[in-house]
Amino acid sequence: MNPDTHALAGAYAVNAVTDEESRSFEAHLEVCADCRAEVTELRAAAAALAADVELPPPPALRNSVLSAIAQTRQLPPLPVTEPADPTAATAGSTGSRATAGTTDDLATRRRPRLRPWLAAAAAAAVLAVGTLIWSPWNDGPAQLTATEQVLQAPDAQRVEQPMNGSEIAIVRSPARGQAVFVADAMPAAPAGKAYQLWLDLPGRGLVSAGLIPASGAAVTVMLDGDAAAATGAGITLEPAAGSEAPTSDPVALFSFT
Repeated sequence: MNPDTHALAGAYAVNAVTDEESRSFEAHLEVCADCRAEVTELRAAAAALAADVELPPPPALRNSVLSAIAQTRQLPPLPVTEPADPTAATAGSTGSRATAGTTDDLATRRRPRLRPWLAAAAAAAVLAVGTLIWSPWNDGPAQLTATEQVLQAPDAQRVEQPMNGSEIAIVRSPARGQAVFVADAMPAAPAGKAYQLWLDLPGRGLVSAGLIPASGAAVTVMLDGDAAAATGAGITLEPAAGSEAPTSDPVALFSFT
C-alpha cells in the first residue's frame, strides 16, 4: 500500500479526490480501521463547521456569475500594430501635443491589461468561493461506502469477542439486511488455510458468507447473504479456496438473538 494513501483521509472526507483516488482509498478503508475512524471524525467536523458558517446565497448570485462568464470573451484581443512612422500619428499637431500624445499611447500600450480569460477565471473563482461558503448547489453529504453504511446504521447491532489477542466483531443492520466483520488485528491463518465466514440461517444452518483476507492486520469484510434473516454467524478454518460447508469446528460464534 502506498504510504501516501493514509494522507488522503482528509481530502476523501470532503470529496476532494478524483474518481480513481476515491476507488483506491475506499479499498484501503476496508482494511484500515484508523483511516475509517479519521474519515468519520473529519466528516463530523466538516458538517459542524458548515452548520456554523452556512448562509443562504443571494438569489441572483448564480445567474449573474454564469451570465458574466457566458458574455466574457475567451480569447485575448489582437496585438496593437505600431505605425511605421511614429511621427505620422501626430502630424499637424504642435510639438507639445505630439509629445503628450506619444507618451499617452506608450503608457496605454505598456499598461497591463486584464485578459478576458483572467476575468472569466476570476468570476469562476467567485462562484467557487460562494459554493464553498454557502454550498447552495451541493449534491448533499459525502457518500458512505457500503460497509460504512452498515457500521453507522441507526439499528447497527455489534457482537464482539476476543480471538488470539485480537478483538473481532460482527456488526449487523437488520434494516439493511447486511453484516460486516471487523477485526483490529486479525490473526493470520496457517499456510494453505483461510478463515471463512458463515451466516446461521433458519432451516439452512451455516451458509458461506465469504473469506477473511489473510493479512494479520486490521480487517473489514462485508458478509455475503441475507443478514436480516440470520440468527448468528461463525468463523471456521478452511482450505485457502474456501469450502461449501464447514470442515472444522468454529473458531468463533456470534449470536444475533
